Amino acid sequence: MSVTGFIGRALLASIFIKNGLDHLQNPDPIVRAAKGAEIPAPELAVKVNSGVMVGAGSLLALGIAPGLASTALAVSLIPTTVIGHPFWDRQGKERQHQQTHFMKNLALFGALLAVGSRKG
Repeated sequence: MSVTGFIGRALLASIFIKNGLDHLQNPDPIVRAAKGAEIPAPELAVKVNSGVMVGAGSLLALGIAPGLASTALAVSLIPTTVIGHPFWDRQGKERQHQQTHFMKNLALFGALLAVGSRKG
């Protein structure tokens, strides 16, 4: 692995590790959003998703099973994006804010797909 590949992978993983730890330490806002989206067992869902972010993010950062780690993160990013950033039902600045985060998550999803599809 090149130095730039290592740095890029670590930087990509860092947002998942940080957010996963944040959500484990302060799950209430995320649990409320999951309840509002009628996710079954929202407390458990938030813990599992947060654990995936920390665990798979750490594996990705260390270069251990990067294909599997990036796939797990990409899968976890789908409900996070749809539930967490519903710009389509917001107005004004809140709509712009949520749309920006939605698009950021799409970019992260694309980066995870690229990292996961790399050979070697």
